[in-house]
Amino acid sequence: MPPPPPKSAVHKPLKRPSQARARFTVQAIYDGMVRIWLRDGPDAVTTKAVAAETGFAVGTLYDYFPNRTALFSGYVRHCIDDLLRRLDEDALAARALPWPERLSRMVRMTCGADGAAPCFDHAMLTIEHAIAEDKHHRRVYEELSEAWVRIIQTWPDLPPGVDARRIRALFVTVLGTRRYVLLVEPTGLEIGDWVAGLEAIACRMFDGGSSKAG
Repeated sequence: MPPPPPKSAVHKPLKRPSQARARFTVQAIYDGMVRIWLRDGPDAVTTKAVAAETGFAVGTLYDYFPNRTALFSGYVRHCIDDLLRRLDEDALAARALPWPERLSRMVRMTCGADGAAPCFDHAMLTIEHAIAEDKHHRRVYEELSEAWVRIIQTWPDLPPGVDARRIRALFVTVLGTRRYVLLVEPTGLEIGDWVAGLEAIACRMFDGGSSKAG
């Protein structure tokens, strides 16, 4: 993609889908954008190319995204919403597991290493940094950290002394290192070591090292 416009001139999605048909349409648009991104490179992503890839009319894309900057802005928000949804869903699905395993699952999801996260790579991080305002980064931090606090504080087997402050400290550690990993692009083996290390650190932060990640 060419250099993005100044933050003050960034276009945003015109609306967020609320009905099932609109959500299906926007998801298909995002999926088409990612296919082009991975297959042909970021420069190939245009509203016309995404329309051709997905079979939608260009006007359908314009109903939601006035340009490709707005499309990417919407996709970034989609990635965040997807993580919030999966964190809540997993909180229910994993409630019978011991807390170290539930915590490890949260770490993997927030790292984007659980195999279900939408595509988000180095080039996307670079463009996100150029178009997102500081208030947007703060809002995402608050949403995700509050989700971590809300979910973890419901665990009946949580070790004593784990309060919201410690949970937020762990969350910042996980999310901050994820963004740095996207920046430096280590090898697959290094990424595996990084995720395993974060799981171990997470358990030590909560119980002083007596438990280990599953």
